[in-house]
Amino acid sequence: MKSKIKAINNVAISFTLALSLFAFSSQIQADQEDVELINESFNEIANGEIPDNWILIEGNGKVQDGKLVLSSSSASRPSRIVVPIDSEYGNYTFEADMTFESSVADSRWASLMYRIQDENNYYQFAARKGASALNGLEFAKRIENRWDVFQTNSYHENFHYNKSYHLKIVVSRDRVQQFVDNELVIDSAGATEWLDGDIGFQVSGSKVLFDNVKVTTHDEELPPIEESDAFLPDEAETNMINPPTIIAGPEYSGDSSKSASSLLLVKRNQEGQLEANDQPLNEQLKRIKNKKIPVLHVEQEGLQEQIVQSLKETQTTDIHVVSSNPDIVNSIKEINPKIRSGLVYDGNSLNTNDLRNLPSEVHSSKSKLVLIPQKLLTQEIVHYLHNRMVAVWGVGADSLDSTHELIHTGVDGIVTNHPEYTVEAFSQFPENTIVQRPIVAAHRGVPSLAPENTMSSYRLAYDLEADMIETDIHRTKDGHLVTIHDSTVDRTTDGTGAVTELTLDEIQELDAGITFSKEFSGEHVPTFKEFLQEFKGKDVVLLVELKGSGLEEQVNEEIQEEGMMDKVVIQNFNLESMKKFNQIQPKLATGYLFSAAVPGSYQDKLNNAKELVDYGTISNVTLNASYGSLYSEFITYMRQRGMLSLHWTFRGEAPFADKLRAGLIGPITDYTQWLTHSPINLESPIKKVNLKVGKSRSIQAKGFLSYRTEERVNIETELYVTNNNGVVRTEGNNIEALSPGKAQVFIKHTFTMLGQEWNLVSEPIEVNVSN
Repeated sequence: MKSKIKAINNVAISFTLALSLFAFSSQIQADQEDVELINESFNEIANGEIPDNWILIEGNGKVQDGKLVLSSSSASRPSRIVVPIDSEYGNYTFEADMTFESSVADSRWASLMYRIQDENNYYQFAARKGASALNGLEFAKRIENRWDVFQTNSYHENFHYNKSYHLKIVVSRDRVQQFVDNELVIDSAGATEWLDGDIGFQVSGSKVLFDNVKVTTHDEELPPIEESDAFLPDEAETNMINPPTIIAGPEYSGDSSKSASSLLLVKRNQEGQLEANDQPLNEQLKRIKNKKIPVLHVEQEGLQEQIVQSLKETQTTDIHVVSSNPDIVNSIKEINPKIRSGLVYDGNSLNTNDLRNLPSEVHSSKSKLVLIPQKLLTQEIVHYLHNRMVAVWGVGADSLDSTHELIHTGVDGIVTNHPEYTVEAFSQFPENTIVQRPIVAAHRGVPSLAPENTMSSYRLAYDLEADMIETDIHRTKDGHLVTIHDSTVDRTTDGTGAVTELTLDEIQELDAGITFSKEFSGEHVPTFKEFLQEFKGKDVVLLVELKGSGLEEQVNEEIQEEGMMDKVVIQNFNLESMKKFNQIQPKLATGYLFSAAVPGSYQDKLNNAKELVDYGTISNVTLNASYGSLYSEFITYMRQRGMLSLHWTFRGEAPFADKLRAGLIGPITDYTQWLTHSPINLESPIKKVNLKVGKSRSIQAKGFLSYRTEERVNIETELYVTNNNGVVRTEGNNIEALSPGKAQVFIKHTFTMLGQEWNLVSEPIEVNVSN
């Protein structure tokens, strides 16, 4: 209700503030003081009443024992109270403590309303009881009895009953920021409809207490939305597909404009203050805010509370914390689960046993990322970790040659004190160069060639070099786990009925191959144990989708019984199931399957990407979206932040190729055979060549085709030079020495995959030419 009555309790005004609507477009002087408009703790309000001039619009609202209590029995019966604010005060900070006492469902909410025009037109900051949902927090507009939700976000926990949370809104012109316990959760430029209006409180399907209500004018302009925390840092240009992200190391002090992240070594100084790379942490965070992603490297214990406080003070919400100590990582995530984390591997070697244990250590620390010294990395190690959903940042790249070596291991990030070498190396690749082969997940085996979710289909997927074999799990009437996609046997067998209504014997009497073709007649529906046993000791990872909830404990037990803890990744469309599985078995990777619309504008795409990554981080899951939900900004956003993901389900070559070009790393497909014969990398027989002027040398590389068999074959290639300084000339596979000096020569192989051309490039060959 847009009131012209200045109903303000306990107003303290240091001078008269008079602004016309015209003044909203003028620059407000920095020396003006904020004016306190409302300060209400309800201690002087009698039970059953509300403050003077506050208006109960509908439902139940009253003061009880020093708290404003609003209660609503259902979503159709909200309760609302409006508090008049003079129209000359359109830019203000509105804050209050909020406590849920009860709620009919986690989806029900309470809100702070602002710039209220009348009963049906206003903005609000809505907070659901289940605040950790994707839409747990909202910036919304109510306009003519309909909702227009501008922005949503998730909080790092559901709101607990009888626990107080401090909500705050800062609104200035079209800009609005919303906070929970001083953590920025919504940042928008969508408040364009109204520039002034009243405030209020609303609840839907909940009983909520409000206290310590304060409204203060806010004369300082908020930063432009382009500087919000949802951003993509500039990176070095390259023709590589899905290039590693660049993280400037702590010793680098030059131009970091081509790196996406900055590694900050955090310590406490003698005065008890936090420093990062020998500068105050808050100053470092402010310096790179909205330009680079801060990666805090923490090895000193006891800094966790101070670090989280610094993030609040600087409104830093896009952040990584890494440590060699899992306890440090875990304790920081206990305080704020929205903080992304990674482990720093500090061992002197990485043998088979170390490698086998590493993924479980990463996942147990609720991380998705590991930092490993370059000297310990190989392409096979990176591939092993990728298949278990662990992203790898290699630490090194302190020369141009070592940078190329690190790039060719397939790492997801390069941590270096010499990013200039990575920038140069990035510039040396031809268009459509693949340096990181996708993680190919065979969907239900190979249903394009064999009946889905049968042993024949799984075995064929293995023979076709699938990195992962995906399957679906249901439970029979007598409690056995079987691999079948549908809830009934009707589509894939010659029988009928729900899986949950049939015993294992009844299901295994059915023919699971005849509906595909007579060739596969006699195939049965496998048990989950059969599936596990088939691939025990084989170089493949099993991607297991739980159909529904309630299967988590039994699935975990059978995985452990079969000794397959290092061979399984779990996923589900039911997020609560994945949260439960994480609690039961934190050593395995879990993924959340979902599908969502692609936002329209560039900034909306970035906001959505940030919300999803935050959501996945809070829930400790990978974001296994349908490929139709993907867009290039989302893929890049995840890559820059060390999050691998799997995406379903590719059944056409054109969209498959399109998403690979955008940087997709984990395709789930019915057509594994489309990628089977594509080479993985090129291996040069030599790294250095010495030639005399006028002489030539022919070089022929081999193609590496399989991690599993390590097969290498002769392959058609050609040579090229990037910075042609007149030292050599290349033609086909031949190098001709022209004049004294040094040159870098690369081997290139062009191949066709998914109906399009792609390139593989070798590490550079150093050519020294003398007279």
